[in-house]
Amino acid sequence: MKYIIYGVNRVAKDFLYIYDQLEILYFAEDRQTPKEFLGHQIKGLEEALEDDSYDKIIICDFDKIDKEKRLQEKGLRRNQDYLYEEDFFESLDEFHIPSGRKLAVWGTGQVALSFDQWRRTALEYKVDVHIDNNRTKKEFQGVPVLSPDHISDWKEYFIIIAVVKDREIKAQLDAMGLIQGEDYVNYQKIIGQPSRMLRQTIFDRSFYELDCRTMLNHLEILNGGNTRCCCTTFVSQDLDNILEKNVQEVWNSSLHKIMCLSTENRTYTFCDKSMCPLFVANKDKGIDGRTGAEEQAYTQMSPYPEVLALGYDPSCNLSCSTCRREVHFAKGQELVLVNRVAEQVKEEYLPHCKFLIMAGDGEVFASPSYRAVYESGQCDPKYIRLLSNGTLFTPKNWECFIAGKTGKIMLTVSVDAATKQTYERIRRNGSFDILKENMEFAAELRKRRKLSYFRMNFVVQKENYQEMIPFVQWGEELGVDEIFFTKILNWGTYTPEEFSGISMMEPDGITPKPELKKVLAHPVMQSRIADLGTIQYAHKADEINVVENYYMWELEKRGGRLFTESL
Repeated sequence: MKYIIYGVNRVAKDFLYIYDQLEILYFAEDRQTPKEFLGHQIKGLEEALEDDSYDKIIICDFDKIDKEKRLQEKGLRRNQDYLYEEDFFESLDEFHIPSGRKLAVWGTGQVALSFDQWRRTALEYKVDVHIDNNRTKKEFQGVPVLSPDHISDWKEYFIIIAVVKDREIKAQLDAMGLIQGEDYVNYQKIIGQPSRMLRQTIFDRSFYELDCRTMLNHLEILNGGNTRCCCTTFVSQDLDNILEKNVQEVWNSSLHKIMCLSTENRTYTFCDKSMCPLFVANKDKGIDGRTGAEEQAYTQMSPYPEVLALGYDPSCNLSCSTCRREVHFAKGQELVLVNRVAEQVKEEYLPHCKFLIMAGDGEVFASPSYRAVYESGQCDPKYIRLLSNGTLFTPKNWECFIAGKTGKIMLTVSVDAATKQTYERIRRNGSFDILKENMEFAAELRKRRKLSYFRMNFVVQKENYQEMIPFVQWGEELGVDEIFFTKILNWGTYTPEEFSGISMMEPDGITPKPELKKVLAHPVMQSRIADLGTIQYAHKADEINVVENYYMWELEKRGGRLFTESL
């Protein structure tokens, strides 16, 4: 099919970014102003309509009323002679909720509740039943709850799995002969249907004077092999699973390309702007603020994920109050899954990785799976960032880690306290005395330039906020590059009531409580090494418009030119 795109605007530019395989003859506009757009000729509408070489016209615009009226005045008909750009969107979807089947949601917890709230505003479908292995629940959100053994005909339902960990439920459904995508899907697949995501960003009228290219080069590999293309704190949308699709299928998926489009068109539709520090100084200027932006070509994503953040193994020697209730090490089927992910990482992802970040979940030195990755022959990227709780950062573990490594190594340690009493309450099973000894060792490595960068993190909460000042002072004594503060988040560890009492932020999540404001006003908090991170209220706005990768930018704010070569 040969097409003419009717509209020289951002919507047309976005459309062509996603549908770059269509045969576009040229662009048409009511008034022919520039001669070219995105490498294609522009013709006036009257001239285009006299051309008999095209098959259909595609209207691209926020508001199509006037354009459609002009085409209809010329005798052209919808679908037969012209289409809307959004008529193509559903072709990106891998599945559709089948008509004629009841809709069942498996789950009655917090995830199911969040999904139900989203569904009521975004989906035209109603939920007929919820499914739960817990037999005591009879109703959820006004809908009947059935246990699996009460369902005789599974083909009567299309099932949406709305739980945190879905592998066991998928196995249960597979054993009954149900097919993923045809009979059931994870809730993330519903929320993240490409057609819905593309509609969100292509018609988003926002505009930020910020060029963040993180999604073009970055992949996070998370629990069970799920993936995201930016920090999990800043985006909530999963991409594909690395155990279900190969690296090229994950990386070149329609969903990933749409996520990239949302940063290339400067709408940042899917970014949490209340969390990401890049938006402190960057405010939405709206569609009218895009002066000259259409002429700039969109950047294409890298051939493979060159920045890789690993966080797929929750195994840890501590049980910190912010993320878990007890010490946990993967075992049984969970360990089998963790090791499968590790093998896939080594085989398909490490060979293309230039900047490796590990580990975003669990403790890098407590996990045999992470050890298998960093001790493998494939693991020698140009840059490595270690994320650790510090209690196992010993000379012996350090020597094992650096064996065979030639790149720069950067260390970030999560501490959350400046005194023994507070540390051992928050970081349960940890020893503050051992931690202090290991931090002295890290500081010595930094002085000898064995470490290219050394940072300590502090999650601000009611139990420790009064130790922020001595924490900065401790960092100055050690000679760290940065002390990084973040506000506590609820990862499902607390009830809403518990979290309200623990957090030092007002209900808006942005304004500090008066007690915290007093600490933030202390002169020590103006130290060169202090960074208030996600506490945006007093966070220093960074005068930055181009960010190659968020994690590179974050480290270079205090650490200088750590990344001497562009990705």
